[in-house]
Amino acid sequence: METVEAALIERCRRGDAEAFGDIVRAYAGRATGAAMLLLGNHDDALDASQEAFVRAWRNIRRLKCNRAFYSWYCTILRNVCLDRLRRRARRKTVDLPDDHPDPAENTGPGTLAEKNEQTERVWNAVTMLPLNHREIIVMSHFQEMSYKEMAEALGIPIGTVMSRLYHARQRLREMLEKDRP
Repeated sequence: METVEAALIERCRRGDAEAFGDIVRAYAGRATGAAMLLLGNHDDALDASQEAFVRAWRNIRRLKCNRAFYSWYCTILRNVCLDRLRRRARRKTVDLPDDHPDPAENTGPGTLAEKNEQTERVWNAVTMLPLNHREIIVMSHFQEMSYKEMAEALGIPIGTVMSRLYHARQRLREMLEKDRP
């Protein structure tokens, strides 16, 4: 763990809310992106990541000294997202993914349309994966977490992470090839 992060966590353990604010600012975008990919709805993702940060603040003393904050936080975020997905399943409603294209990236109508089509294909395929495959793809490819970080966040051995990621990639590849125009 980085010494800056360790110092911030130690300050948090002493009740320093400003130090926790620094941690939140460092990871908020990454956390919301992860929640977005799991939940498929931007507003739900924001709510889930904020709820997970509140839980992390309340339980910061439980964070082991040798563990990085983000992998510990991901475990909390994952549980919050799973709770929301369970509640959603009980309500039997489906949220559609939000698309917020960046206008600065518009290099031309043809390029933008092609890029949006490809992004939509990948997005649809990822959201159709079983949850255990979806979350491992999100952690690996969208959050760029290491095997060790994923293992800690999911509470599984590194070998299981590697196996699950392999099978998730295979399944995603099959889905994308089948959906190829």
